[in-house]
Amino acid sequence: MKTIARTFYKMPSSILFIIGVPLFFFVFCIVYRPFDIEEFLSAGSDSYTLNLIICSLIVLGVIAVSRMLLFILRHTIDLNWTLYVAWCFGEAIVCGLLMSIPMGIGWADSRAYFPVMMQCILYMIGILVFPLSLLSMGVQLYVLNKRVGLNPAVDEKKLIRFHDEQNRLKFVVSSEAILYIQAEDNYVHIYHLDNGRVREFTLRSSMRALEELLMRHGLVRCHRSYFINPVHVDLLKKDSNGFALAQMDRENVAPIPVSKRYYESVTALL
Repeated sequence: MKTIARTFYKMPSSILFIIGVPLFFFVFCIVYRPFDIEEFLSAGSDSYTLNLIICSLIVLGVIAVSRMLLFILRHTIDLNWTLYVAWCFGEAIVCGLLMSIPMGIGWADSRAYFPVMMQCILYMIGILVFPLSLLSMGVQLYVLNKRVGLNPAVDEKKLIRFHDEQNRLKFVVSSEAILYIQAEDNYVHIYHLDNGRVREFTLRSSMRALEELLMRHGLVRCHRSYFINPVHVDLLKKDSNGFALAQMDRENVAPIPVSKRYYESVTALL
């Protein structure tokens, strides 16, 4: 299954969830009072508003910790959609468990704790599924629009014309569309975007013959066998063996190796 876009790990997305989820919870409960939550949050007395504020603060705290954790671990984790959905359910469950503490105290005289705890978890899952789903879809739509919807006219100055060893024109592409170029024996593989999809064009040539052309159009060498487009580099990270890798901004593109020789020059461009 495809991994979620790197946008989900970034600070603007984290802030969006941290603000949006608890705000939705508070307003939704005030306006609609779903699932007889008013009676439950009253806890046998007239304390609905106070308990709602407490529960909203719990949601705020849990989402803040959870999304900041995603941001901190953005270099080391790569969630697919199944794991991301499980993460969101985990957020709701933790909110329910923490909500059960004040509500368990409030209902201590008339209800057992475990039924109260289960009801708190069900309330949180039933309500938080809406903001978590809506915000996640919003972020994903933003990503798709950024990748596919933006299709400006091609600037002639940004076109790269690739010729083979006999100087015959073989391929023309905008420099902005190129993700990276890989050398292999007597060929180079040009990985580029075509209507939002990653395509490969194989050209009989050498990296040395293309080096000046590529550098002139803003691509940078990161390895003896690779040139990358810094525009499409999301982040630099290191694997378990300490080797540097360039994480591209496309989900289905494997990280590109960055050798020590070129690490500083690549870092300077990001």
